[in-house]
Amino acid sequence: MYPPEIAIYRLLKFLREKPEDEPLDPRWMNIWEEKYKRYAHRSAPLHIIRYIEEEIVQSPKVKAIDEEVWEIKINDDIKVTFLLGAGASAPSDIPTVDKLLSELWKRARKIGREDLDRLAKWCSERDINNIEDLLTAAYISYFAARNRNITSLLDYFIFSGGRELSEEVYFLQRRRLPRSPEIDVSSISFLQDTLQTLFGLLTSTMISASPNPTHQAIVDFIKTHKNTSIITTNYDGCIDEALLRDGIPLKGTISGEKGDSSDAIQLIKMHGSINWAYCDSCQDVREFDLLELKEAYEKDKLSYPVMGICKNCGGLRRPLLVPPLSFKFLMFPNLIDIWNSASQSIEEADYLIIVGYSFAEADTYITKIISRSMSLKENQKMIIVNTDPNLVPTLRDRFSPHIDGFNEKRILKACESSEKILPDILRSMLGQKDIKKEVEQPVKNKDEEHE
Repeated sequence: MYPPEIAIYRLLKFLREKPEDEPLDPRWMNIWEEKYKRYAHRSAPLHIIRYIEEEIVQSPKVKAIDEEVWEIKINDDIKVTFLLGAGASAPSDIPTVDKLLSELWKRARKIGREDLDRLAKWCSERDINNIEDLLTAAYISYFAARNRNITSLLDYFIFSGGRELSEEVYFLQRRRLPRSPEIDVSSISFLQDTLQTLFGLLTSTMISASPNPTHQAIVDFIKTHKNTSIITTNYDGCIDEALLRDGIPLKGTISGEKGDSSDAIQLIKMHGSINWAYCDSCQDVREFDLLELKEAYEKDKLSYPVMGICKNCGGLRRPLLVPPLSFKFLMFPNLIDIWNSASQSIEEADYLIIVGYSFAEADTYITKIISRSMSLKENQKMIIVNTDPNLVPTLRDRFSPHIDGFNEKRILKACESSEKILPDILRSMLGQKDIKKEVEQPVKNKDEEHE
């Protein structure tokens, strides 16, 4: 967060440099009112404050929802695939990725290990607050430390800039440099394993989370439209619980087995689930009944099993959760079949409804799957339900070079919180009401109703 005077200056610069005809997101007024206005009188002259307010009020406003969203109507032959990200579960009080690291350090402090405390302090001093960076670095360090050649190559590529050194310069530098300390592989391995365990403890907080209106809206949609599948990158059981409690059977997601019922819905959990467990030794993967696990936890009959013993081989069994890593495929090959199922579901879809998913750099493989799918299926469209106003323009720029004849209207935006707008969008797609008129119609006061 910038100091108030700097933030107001940057906002002023943005408004002055913005083309006059470029639409402004209407939420800028809320940002101004909630974050900046109360500091403005102490940080900027009155004429600057008036200029900013006039610009925000008078600038043309970009519509939060594309008109084309309300025109979509589907029939039984239309395949719809949902992709749910962290934003879909955020209203259920589940921390998003940007908040995971601070929560992890809270858990680490309770353990009282000096090395974790030092690491937390080091990250804090350097403003490292991305759990993906931390966990990825821990795994890379482990792999590199096991092989001196990898460590040397990393040093060559990162620090020498790929420049070849003459033998004379090389040996002179080697003579001057102090001997590097021995790498303690076991310590790195222990830290890596501890971070993984802490991540499991962190995700255990999700066991008590309940479905929110986003999940219920999807369930209500599926009751009418069976030609639907769901992909989620979340570990929580919110969408599972919403479906199961409404009596909607699920197709097997780990083994790929089909459910007995023809009405079974395909739920693909790409990064694992809090009710899945795998064995480090024999790689056996088990799925436990989510509702039974949750009931036992809530009634304090059973603690959430972060670690356990495999019945088959006696090895260590832990939750099958893919941490936010940049190279997931190397660490979790037992999820490859699930990722292939997700790819197939995306390619079969006529409409992809992306809810609360940010298209992060760590998940570029999902972006590539969607890009390939939209190239193969020229009529496929995406509806992006996300509060980030920059996401859809960014995606249009990202996809357009890779898709021949790309039409930006193939990626439609609904820039509102999912729990508020998704129920309306899904009812509109089913043709149940003219939701658009209801959303746009101003609320009448009591005096107007009596006229």
